[in-house]
Parts: sequence; structure tokens; C-alpha cells
Amino acid sequence: MKKTFKSILLVLLGVFAFTCCEDVPAPYEIPDKKEKKTDQEILPTGDGTLENPYNVAGVLKFISTLQPDVESDKPVYVKGKVLNNSTDEATITQHGNMNFTMIDEGNSSNTFLAWQVMAPGNQRFTSVNDIKTGDEVIVYGKVINYKGNTPETVNRGQAYVYSINGKGSGGGEDTQTSTKEKPFTVAQAQKANGKNYVKGYIVGWVDGASIASGSRFDVPPSPETEVLLADSPNETDPANTLPIQLPVGHVTNAAELHAHPELLKQEVTFYGSLERYFGTAGMKGTSWVKIGDKAYGIDPETGEQEGGNEGGNEGGETTEITCAKAVELTNALTDGATSTETYAITGYITEVVGKVDKNQQSFWIADTPDGGQVFYSFWANLPEGVENFTKGSKVKITGQLIKFMKNGAVTPEMKNAIVEILDAGDGGNEGGGNEGGDTSEYAISLSYTGGTNFYDNGIATINGVENCPVLKIGTSKNPGDFTLTVPAGKHSFYAVTWAGTGTADVVLKDGETVIKTVTVKENTGATQNSPYTLTVTDADKYEFEVSAACTLTVTSEKRVIFFGIK
Repeated sequence: MKKTFKSILLVLLGVFAFTCCEDVPAPYEIPDKKEKKTDQEILPTGDGTLENPYNVAGVLKFISTLQPDVESDKPVYVKGKVLNNSTDEATITQHGNMNFTMIDEGNSSNTFLAWQVMAPGNQRFTSVNDIKTGDEVIVYGKVINYKGNTPETVNRGQAYVYSINGKGSGGGEDTQTSTKEKPFTVAQAQKANGKNYVKGYIVGWVDGASIASGSRFDVPPSPETEVLLADSPNETDPANTLPIQLPVGHVTNAAELHAHPELLKQEVTFYGSLERYFGTAGMKGTSWVKIGDKAYGIDPETGEQEGGNEGGNEGGETTEITCAKAVELTNALTDGATSTETYAITGYITEVVGKVDKNQQSFWIADTPDGGQVFYSFWANLPEGVENFTKGSKVKITGQLIKFMKNGAVTPEMKNAIVEILDAGDGGNEGGGNEGGDTSEYAISLSYTGGTNFYDNGIATINGVENCPVLKIGTSKNPGDFTLTVPAGKHSFYAVTWAGTGTADVVLKDGETVIKTVTVKENTGATQNSPYTLTVTDADKYEFEVSAACTLTVTSEKRVIFFGIK
């Protein structure tokens, strides 16, 4: 009986199993043995122009020629497919830009990050769905290898999507989004990006970084301020205004603006760079303003200096002076003070300090081409069409004199000056270094190239020698590096590490070969910001030797200041 029951049960189970398998397609797919797609080899193509944009492989090859964290000299076009979009709605609402990954179709391993890019026409995105996976896009902007491992566009809305699936309003270099005759309104400017004209009414100012603080004309002004521009002279809501940095050569702060109430509610036109900071649109690097029928600053179309201070600084037009006179007048100021008058100083660039950042660069000038470091032009505005300042150029800088003080040392300087190139000269100090220039003990006579967390816009008074250029690498939390072009033979350099951090190991390498490792000591003057005041001894001087010309990489895990590199 039991055998009969088991037989019947086995038959029923067989029938049930057969029935259950009737709907299973053949051949069967076993998930963990499913054939995987392999990436195709995509060759680099393109030259970065609109007519022939880089593909992703092409832009990766181009970026591989850049040092880590060094921006490309010029913006480029990159074409590819969207692999994924990592943007959230909060980013769209606050900043209007997007982050998405691009690939070449057929290869998802090689990726390029479109980071904080704006919409076509340099406008704001309105929804995360404006860019979808699979869209074919062309992106335009400068590129960078962030931290040496992430090829991407330069951030903070400095790049934009030129087209999506072949459609878009372009922007940037190809479409003039505003003109002197047809400037943006404030509402349009709040959505735009890059260098543009904007027209409106000055309705107030903002003290510091917050629009909500001190945004009306009935509160006392402070020296550091931006004016608020609106489409209506009666606007009272700061959200409907555009903060604008005033150009040098006219009113330069709220105190002066307060002294000229005729500017309030008057229609003006500004030219500068529309950017976004703290989630708010604003204009920086303002180089030209038109008030009524009078214009001031550098004309964006002709490159010529216009106007003076008529209607802006009562009691004085711009005064033409020499570098020596500028030093004399600066020294007569109260410590830390800024002149109320505006001056135009003519001289020769004797040393370029640091790289270009946000269309500004610093340099020293003197009355003669070999006059040394006489007057410091700190973060001067590059004229339209000029990529960087050049040693030997004859220039005119316009702005207020500043008696900058630190640790009892005086630096006569002018900040954010408007610059007119009178004679471009024949070059000299491009790319860092000081070949054939200053031969003093603490000068830098080897060529260098910046790397990660690298800064070469500082100066120091060293053992009483003023205005010595210094290089700094590293931050409080991150290491830094730079490279030196070194001829064969013996060389030396001074180095100190940050006050309170103890010692730091500095490593010099030729490729993978370690040439020298030195332990650098801390210095109490290596603190805060430039200019520094340092006291050093022979114990802070280090020597090394190379048998053949080479390029050395200099690294440290801590902040280190270098000078006297020979």
C-alpha cells in the first residue's frame, strides 16, 4: 500500500513540475552567467573647437597634459553622451547649475564630469529633468584635472551646456548675449553668466556678503561694499537686485557713494563678470560704468581708458604720478589707510607675481624696466583681450593708494587697479622664476610651475630685506607640490614650515627617483597671510645636486614656504 502511494505521489509531482515549466522560455538565462557587454575602444578625436569638439577620449587626453588642479588656458568644447545626472532639485533652486557624467557611446569606463555647468545660453537650469541619461550634449568651458584624478569642467558656473541633442541657444564666445547698446536688465542678469553689460538703477548697497544686511541707503556705510542695482528706481526687495562691485576710478566704496546722493536712483550701465557666489547672482571684476552720458573705466570694445572721476570724487580728477611719487604719497598716509584721491601710475612691470585668477593678476612696477620692486599692484584687472601681464611691459595703473601694514613693515600698493598696456614689451618672467633678474640672496632664479595647493603670490621681509617673492605649498590639512626646472650642477634653497606645526619633510624627486629629502624647521613668522616677516639662518638653507638638467617635483605633507631658490 505504501509503495503504491509513493508511486502515485511521484507521478503527481512529475506532472506538476512539467506543468510549471511550460511557460519558461528557452534557452534559459542564468543571471550570473549572462553575457556582459565590453567597452569599445574609442580613439581621441577633436581639437576642442565648436566645429570639431573633443570627444570624451579626446578631452581626457588633453587634460592629461595639464598639471593637477591647473585650469586649461582656454575654454574648449566637449561632446558626449550623458551617463548619469547627479543633480538634485535643491541645487537647481539655489544655483541653477548641474552635475552630470559624460561618456563616448560604446565606452562607459572613460568618463568626464560636467561639474556645476549652466544651461544653454549661460542661463540657469529650471529642472533636473532638463538633462537626462542618454542625451547627447556639447559642453563649453575651461577644464581641469581636479586633485589629479577627476577630469572635469572648472566649477562655480564657469562652464555651460552649449547644446542638448543638437538644440540650444549657444552662448559664451559664439553668441553676444548683451551689448553696450542692448544691455541686460537686472532680471536677465540674474540668470546669466560670464562677461556682460547690465543696466538698471542704483537703489542701495550691501555690506559684507549678506544682501539682507545693510541693504538700504539709510544705514551707515562701510568701506567694503557692493552697490545694489534694480530694474526699478523704487525697488525695496533685495531679492530683486544685483550686487555689483564698483570699478576703480569712480566711486569705490559706500562712503563715497553716500557722499554723492545724485547717483542714487540714477540709471547706470555696468560691464563685468556675472557670477554666482553664496547662491546669489552678482557682478565681479567690473571694469566699466556709464552714468548718464559719461563713461568711466576701460571701454570693453576699444580697450581705451574713458573718463576720470567727474561726478564721482569731487575735488579731484585722476592725478598722473610716477612710481617714486606713489611711494612717497603712500608713505605719508596713516598706517593701513587708503587714499581718498585716485591716481594713475605709469611704470614698467618688473616682476609678475602669481598666476591669473578670476581675470586678475599681481605685479611689481618701477619707473625703469630694471628698477626692481618699487610699487605693488595687487590683483590688478587684466584688460580685455589680455591673458596675463608680462614683465617688461609699460603700463598705467589707476586706483587708490594703500599703505598696507603687517608686522611693522609697509607695502605701498594699489588693489584691483584698472590697467592700460602702453607697451607690451618683449616678455620676461612668464611661467614663474626669475632668470636673469634679481640675484639677491633670497631671490628665486629657477623656473617653476605650480602644482597642487601651490601659491606664488606672496612676499616677505627676510632678515630685513623687503619684498622678497616667496612660494608656498600645502594647507592646514592637505599636502602641496610644485616643479622646478633645474640645470645640471649644485643648487640651493631656503625653506621654513608653518609656525606651530613642528618640522616638515620636503622631498625632491626626478620622476620616481628621490634626489633629496630635507627636514624643514618651523618659523614664527610663517603664519597668517602674505606679506610675512621671516628671520632665517644658514640652518634654513638646503643644498642639492643633479648630474643632468631635469624637472624636479617638490612635495611636502605640510605647509612650507620657499625662497632663495638658485
